[in-house]
Order: sequence, then C-alpha cells, then structure tokens
Amino acid sequence: MRESKVADVLKGAREVFLKCGFEGASVDAIAEEAKVSKATLYAHFPSKDKLFLSVLQSECDSLSEEICRPLTSQNDARSMLEELSRRMIGLVMDDDYMRLLRVCIGAVSVLPEAGEIYMNAGPRRAIRIVAQILRNLHETKSLDVKNVQNASAQFIHLSVSGVIMPQLLAVDQPIDVSEHSRRAVDAFLGAYGGRDAS
Repeated sequence: MRESKVADVLKGAREVFLKCGFEGASVDAIAEEAKVSKATLYAHFPSKDKLFLSVLQSECDSLSEEICRPLTSQNDARSMLEELSRRMIGLVMDDDYMRLLRVCIGAVSVLPEAGEIYMNAGPRRAIRIVAQILRNLHETKSLDVKNVQNASAQFIHLSVSGVIMPQLLAVDQPIDVSEHSRRAVDAFLGAYGGRDAS
C-alpha cells in the first residue's frame, strides 16, 4: 500500500474511532471515511484491532510532542515548573486527548493491548520527560530530588489533579490554568525545593 493510502486509512480510522468508539466503529465505516476499498484497508491492517492500535499509537505520539518541546522558561525552577505544569493541564484539557482517552478506556476490556500502548506512549513517556527536567534541576541544586521517577509522577499528579476527571466526565468546571499550575508548583517546591528554588 502506498504511504498516502496508509495515511488516508489512519486519518479515516481516527475520525471513526473517536466518533464511534472502538466497538462502535466498523471497517465499512472506516473504509468509507478513508475513501479506500476494504481490500486496500486490509492489505496493510489485517484487523480492526491492529488498525485501532496503530491509530492509538500515532495519536499518543502526536499529543506527547507538546510535552517534549523545550521549555522557554530557563530562569529558575519555579518558572520552568509552572510552564511544564501549564502544558500538562493544557494537554488534559485538549478535546482530542479526552476523546482518545475515553475511547481507549472503552476498548481495554476487549483489547487489553490498548491500555499498554496508551500507558507507554502517554503517562510513562511523560514521567520520563519530566524526570529528566527534574534531574537537571537537582544537579544545579535548584531542587532536592533523590528519586526523580517518583517526583516526576507526583509533579504530574499535582498538575492534573482536579482537572482530568471533570474533563473525562464532560463536567463543565472552569479552570484557571495559571492559578492551578502555581498551586501545583507551590506544593511540589514545598516538598522538593532546593536552596536556589524560588
């Protein structure tokens, strides 16, 4: 299958899966959305399961790019952590992210591999990225972090706690992103602030 056809299938599948969920999506609907024949679709993706997992991997990779971008704040630990926290909050407030998470949750009972892909490409990757930032801040004595993996998971939790569940459940709950991130960083620095943290 030509690369353009693969891209067409993935794009069409993404739309159908995010709209209908894993179990509600049909190969016929995906082929129609992608404007390809079922034979063309099956030539590269032998099952709906494989196609869904490919879409999930691609979407997780795309969404995680926001976390991977270099931080613009480099002046002090607080400004860096607040920027990073705002990114985390922005990600979980993103409609596409929430739709993907809901679809993934719906799929795992029949396709457990979906949960592993999501965890590896999403939360576990985010923990590694944040851990490297915390390690750098520890080495410059801006933070005092003995276990960067644990601290990374705690930082992410502080950032998205109180945000992710209302978004997941489509509950209208206004969030002041700057204030939420400031409070998250206050709590984090209370536990891990080094002598140079402000």
